[in-house]
Amino acid sequence: MKLHLPLTSLLFSLMLGGCGMTGLNPVATDNSTERDLLVWWSEGYYPEETDAIEAITRKWEKESGKKVDLVFFNDGEISQRATQILNGGPKPDLMYGYSVGDSHGPTFAYKGFVVPTDDVINKFIDDYSPGIIENITFLNKSSGLRSPYSVPLSVSSAYIHYWKDLLQEANNTELDISIPDTWNEFWTFWGDNQQRAIDAGFVDIKGIGLPMASSTSDTHILFDFFLEAHGAKILSDDGKLMLSDADERSKIIAAMKDYTSFYKKGWVSKKATEWGDVDNNIDFLSSLSLMTANPTLSIPGSQTADEVAYYERIASVGWPKGLDGEPVRTDISVKQMFIFDGAKINEAKSFARHLIKPENLSRYVEGSQGRYLPVSISILENPFWNELRNTHIQASRETVNNYKLAYQIYNPAYTEVRRQNIWAQAIQQVCENGIPVERAVDNAIDSIESIFKKWERS
Repeated sequence: MKLHLPLTSLLFSLMLGGCGMTGLNPVATDNSTERDLLVWWSEGYYPEETDAIEAITRKWEKESGKKVDLVFFNDGEISQRATQILNGGPKPDLMYGYSVGDSHGPTFAYKGFVVPTDDVINKFIDDYSPGIIENITFLNKSSGLRSPYSVPLSVSSAYIHYWKDLLQEANNTELDISIPDTWNEFWTFWGDNQQRAIDAGFVDIKGIGLPMASSTSDTHILFDFFLEAHGAKILSDDGKLMLSDADERSKIIAAMKDYTSFYKKGWVSKKATEWGDVDNNIDFLSSLSLMTANPTLSIPGSQTADEVAYYERIASVGWPKGLDGEPVRTDISVKQMFIFDGAKINEAKSFARHLIKPENLSRYVEGSQGRYLPVSISILENPFWNELRNTHIQASRETVNNYKLAYQIYNPAYTEVRRQNIWAQAIQQVCENGIPVERAVDNAIDSIESIFKKWERS
């Protein structure tokens, strides 16, 4: 049996990134103008991220003469704080969480918890990459108008990574192996090469490392690509549900049969129904899957200290074309900072303007080790983002450029669908409990329709 040694120190760093650290500062807020500016922030996955935001904050304090209470939370905790805000809990003056924009941002704006940010970002409006402003433009219920309601800092999508050297060993060649770019052939390729890898001595390996669990948001995010590849449409452009349409239901069923078929064929780990957010990373970095997909560049980003692993062993590739032969469009996840309505709006906007100055924002985004891409065209021109041998960043740029608007932009009720991981619940039911795909899809449709009806009554 051949072994690829697991990258244990890097796995440990990934687990730390998933656990994070909670700031010891108090989380209660008040409306006093005398207090410090309260900022809630996602703990960086890499020390450079945290160091950068702390240095940028100290610089603003020195320039403004104001004080900042900078409180760090891991991503799960800050998402919980965001939900508590919606339920009447305490709120900061500014909040930044990796997933908060997708799961809570449109709701914050719709219900008036946060303020428009036109006057913060307008100075740089022509420097934002395509799709960025559209993906932070939300509806406010009171005004009935759409406006930018956050400050974009970085952007990501979901990317495909594979073991280049392991694939070569499975095929007994030192030459680069051509990977199909058509939908069905692409996925079959990894199933076929699973058997080749097993025959070559990698007895525990699986061809595909996609999650099948409702306990991770990754499942829902990756399933969106399958919906898009099959031409399924959940919402119309005016935000109305299309799930009662028989044709759309058929496409959703086909997409779910496609996604769950990998598990049923044995191309995916049996443990995939139990995975959390970092487990597909760990599975892949332990050489237990030939390929995986992930909603950030955290997998190659964790390898930057090892140039052989980063540049030679792991490669990234774009998504295959959909069933219609056209490129699959992707939701892009804008990592965004929110300014809450309260006594410190002017100070919060001053801090935000300071942070998004190119010299500051560049330092912060590069601190992520390429995990996220810049939202700024000028920052994207920096050498860090343009190394031709870096397949990870080049594939991510290609993916993000082929964007579409996420469903929660059309209708903020879809944020609740995401928070509850409705599609991921259906996938787990099919894989773990053997529920027929048609019934699992109908259960999901019932849940989504119920969420939308409840939202309309609120």
